[in-house]
Amino acid sequence: MKTYIKNTLLAGAVALGMASCSENSWNDHLDGFQAGPDFSNVQTLDYTLTDADYESIASNSANKAQAESAGFADELAAVKSLHYLNGQITPANYIPNFLTDPNFKYFTLSQGSAINITYRIANDLPAKMIGLNAASQYRVTSDDYKQVYGSDTDYADAFSPSHSAKDNLPALLLERLPDAENGDYAVVQYNNSETDPVFGSVPAPGPDEPAFEESNVLGKVAVDDVIEVNGIVTAICKQGFILTDKGGSILVYFGKSYDDSYTIGQQLSISGKVSVYNYGFQIDNGKGNLTSIKDMGKAASVKYPAPVVATGSVMDDAVNAKAEATAVYVQMTGKLTKSWYEKGQYYNYNVAVEGATAATGSLYQLPDAIAETLEDGADYTFTGYFTSISGGKYYNVLVTEVKAAGSKKVRSVVTRAASIPSVNTYAVYQFNGEKWSVPSDVTVLQPSDYVEMGSNYGNLEPDQAERCIPLFVNKKFPYAAEDDVRYVVYRYYTGGSTVLRCEQYTFTGGKWENTVSNGGIVTETQQFVFKPTGWVLDPSVTLLLPAGKNKPTSMWFYQAVVDWVRDNVPDAASKWCDSYGTGEYYSGCSAYQGNVNINSSYATLVGYYPSVAAEEMVALMKERFEKETGPGALSTLYPNMAPTNGLEPTVTVTFTAWTTGGVNVEYTIVWKCVAKGKFEFVSCTWND
Repeated sequence: MKTYIKNTLLAGAVALGMASCSENSWNDHLDGFQAGPDFSNVQTLDYTLTDADYESIASNSANKAQAESAGFADELAAVKSLHYLNGQITPANYIPNFLTDPNFKYFTLSQGSAINITYRIANDLPAKMIGLNAASQYRVTSDDYKQVYGSDTDYADAFSPSHSAKDNLPALLLERLPDAENGDYAVVQYNNSETDPVFGSVPAPGPDEPAFEESNVLGKVAVDDVIEVNGIVTAICKQGFILTDKGGSILVYFGKSYDDSYTIGQQLSISGKVSVYNYGFQIDNGKGNLTSIKDMGKAASVKYPAPVVATGSVMDDAVNAKAEATAVYVQMTGKLTKSWYEKGQYYNYNVAVEGATAATGSLYQLPDAIAETLEDGADYTFTGYFTSISGGKYYNVLVTEVKAAGSKKVRSVVTRAASIPSVNTYAVYQFNGEKWSVPSDVTVLQPSDYVEMGSNYGNLEPDQAERCIPLFVNKKFPYAAEDDVRYVVYRYYTGGSTVLRCEQYTFTGGKWENTVSNGGIVTETQQFVFKPTGWVLDPSVTLLLPAGKNKPTSMWFYQAVVDWVRDNVPDAASKWCDSYGTGEYYSGCSAYQGNVNINSSYATLVGYYPSVAAEEMVALMKERFEKETGPGALSTLYPNMAPTNGLEPTVTVTFTAWTTGGVNVEYTIVWKCVAKGKFEFVSCTWND
């Protein structure tokens, strides 16, 4: 929808005038003058901020410096995650820098241009919500777990009952986040297990247990073969492991449900049916092909064959042949490219191998312990199992060893860490100036919650968040008392990026509701003009008030009218306002219905205008809205608006009136600001 504002049209006329007279036009009449090319770009535009724009506003270096100086760094950070402005990060102070940022699509506009920027703003954000949206993020590393267990060898990459997150994370955060200030929050990601690790060698089979003997099955398999394999785990990844017997090796695939239960060197007896995916044979537990798996102890050592050197030509031949096969032990050398996939929330690790024209190396489901050591753009030699071909070109290798170029040190996936089943976990901690602790009124969504909500990516898109989080809070806290408050932290995906977002929920009327989104966020339009000093806000406002119930912007505006009538019109509470305090018949505004009710038949019916003719009644309510209640409400909604540089800014409101005969009609009314917080009626289309 396009909106038309009188001073906007004036700015457009000025802009057109400036466009027709370039800075060199007066020189055209001088002898011998030759004007250069005119690179001016003067336009008058309407523009609505996108989610990406709010993130750019929060990331803009000039805005960050300004917010830091003013003590509003957290408030600016909140704009990035919430995608709306707030009472401290105001449009007048923080949008102008964005308009000259290369991230803004019209940043090349010239002096004389004008833009009507439509944005969202919540003026009264809870301080705790601001802090949580500016929270630090910390992921517990292998080195952290080593410190917790007090050993570089006897440890697990997870907290456990004997070494719990509750007992160890506060001290760990105190050391890892030394710059934290009183009141700061941190969202921590870690692995948690209900099982304690067992260190030391695996006991030998008892007298009644059969001795383990490797099978010779995997040398030749085909799709749908039902096989029984006695093999050794020779490689692990995030979604399964490689099982090797005397004949060969195969991927045992679990997918995202894999709980890291198996370790390299573990002897397993497996029964299942062979399937194929991306030309690689596997036993896929996700498809029910893995019928049984039995732990048969631990091998004294793990032996690997001499790797096939995966040169560029070897890789090209493999991806071109597209032959179905079991896993092959290979060695691949090249430059690593590390790229983040926002939607899936994981990194891609690709390897450019010299001489390869059709193939690109790819590290398959790399364990965190190895991934944390890799640097983007560095040269490495990777040893592991070639398992599959994806996308027609990716030569997927499940890594067992990594060696950086020029280094003699080999980083092995074979680790001394004990392997225990664990789950990825998120927690929120707050710093009180001395120690970190878990705040009692904050809830953070866990990976299992996203899956239950129908998301496979560990985040929520806007429609999912709006639909699912109220259900989640109702389910989690069914016995809340009226006005109880909870802060919900979750991963939010929109505009191609994922951010951590926190929203406040309040228990009201028997259910949990989003406190801010349900009425606290207002959509406004302000005009910004490119003047000799740069972009500045020319504070005229355009509002669209949607008709109907539960429309936050309409409720916000009309409730201000009702409150003004109640506080300023004699006997309003008994004579003009309804018993619910959401409607008034002095000028007909209803925050409940979201309209201006000038239906004379209804007004007479409910007894507000006894013995008053219909036409007189309608004219009276119109005039009161134009000259009393509307200006009165604006004085409370925009108390700081004032004339600027001789220009009287306007407030233009498009609204719906319920007229006599029961017809809804859309009108546009304009008020002007004649002094700080004081408004006068200009025009309304219901008078045309």
